[in-house]
Amino acid sequence: MPATPAIANPDATPQSEAGYAKSRDTRARILAAALEEAGESGFYKTSVARIAARAGVAIGSLNYHFGSRAALIRELMRQLMDDYMERVQAVEAQGGDDYFARERALLLAYVEHVRRSPSYVRLAEEIRLHEPELYRRGARHWIERMAGRIRAGIAEGSLQPMKDAEIMLKAHLLVGARHALEELAQSDASLDDAEVVDAYLDLVRRGLGVRDESIENERTTRPNTTATRRSNPSRGDKPCPRRSSTDTR
Repeated sequence: MPATPAIANPDATPQSEAGYAKSRDTRARILAAALEEAGESGFYKTSVARIAARAGVAIGSLNYHFGSRAALIRELMRQLMDDYMERVQAVEAQGGDDYFARERALLLAYVEHVRRSPSYVRLAEEIRLHEPELYRRGARHWIERMAGRIRAGIAEGSLQPMKDAEIMLKAHLLVGARHALEELAQSDASLDDAEVVDAYLDLVRRGLGVRDESIENERTTRPNTTATRRSNPSRGDKPCPRRSSTDTR
């Protein structure tokens, strides 16, 4: 969808346009400084004064643009999420053969995002601790998106049929499992992203994928070898006598 064209303001002057540009630049510098501070020492461990000093602005300017520390961290997280969502939308627009192909592309984009923006995970954890309601809203958003992708996979036949309760449970589990990918992406740069994602998807495929009926039938019809070994006349085994309920030996 093309962007909505800007509507010219007949009352705008070169001076006012310059003022808007300066305000946007100041805001961007404050956000960049806050992100750097969050990555180095944690957003809630740093001070507003340090963020302002790093951005090269007065504390009053920071308060003017954001009003509070909580508003600043919300805007910072929104900026990071906007960047990631652009990547998600680009991947989703490409489509894929099935659920697993689409998930693989999305997971690779996510791991790359975590590597490019290491402050993202730390900031999310701080929000979980200090802004729990904001964190819960974000978690619900991702769980709903995951549930929607699972339903699409079921509809196309990539995933086994599930009831709504099972879909929501597995959506919760899959969103939570991404913490493992985050840890790996941040702790070991030598790991190959594609290999990690493929190993993750292999586990998901075993739990959600359509099962091979021939394998399932073989499992259910396989003889009980344990019972057979207890009494096998071909090996000269003697049947184990059954003990009666009155046998006190």
